Amino acid sequence: MQPIWLLIEKNAPYIMLVLSLLALILGLSQVILFRRFREVSRRYRLLMRGPSGADLEEILQRYAVDVKNLEALGQEIKQQQGILQEKLAQCVHNPGLIRFNAFDNMGSDLSFSVALLDRRGDGVVLTGLYGRDETRIYAKPIRKGTSNYSLTEEEAQAVQKTLEKA
Repeated sequence: MQPIWLLIEKNAPYIMLVLSLLALILGLSQVILFRRFREVSRRYRLLMRGPSGADLEEILQRYAVDVKNLEALGQEIKQQQGILQEKLAQCVHNPGLIRFNAFDNMGSDLSFSVALLDRRGDGVVLTGLYGRDETRIYAKPIRKGTSNYSLTEEEAQAVQKTLEKA
């Protein structure tokens, strides 16, 4: 044990110098780490505070509420869209018009048949027969593209033309 103490006593100034330098390096690293911690802490407080003064937790809670509201609104819009699609299917689409001569002595195709059907093929076919002294209009109901009444060739063409467009 004696030789170690003799070695320490003999080299004490050098050992003190090395230990002093080590303490100085540790002290400087402590100051640098403290400054970096303070900067990170400042940035963390800014992040948590948010731009409008609210902290990050409040901002996230508001966004969560907004997302829930948007999801509810999306569901409501989807329901309304379904209702509108159902109503649209009941509207008249692409009426089919056929013009023809009802009588041999008439010209210019003044008689007509027009089919007014929805997308399901339900509606009415109107036929107007033009004569020199009078014009008559007839209506026949159509269900799923057919009628309980007999259809003329022109009426059937008008119905077919409408169904092809749909």
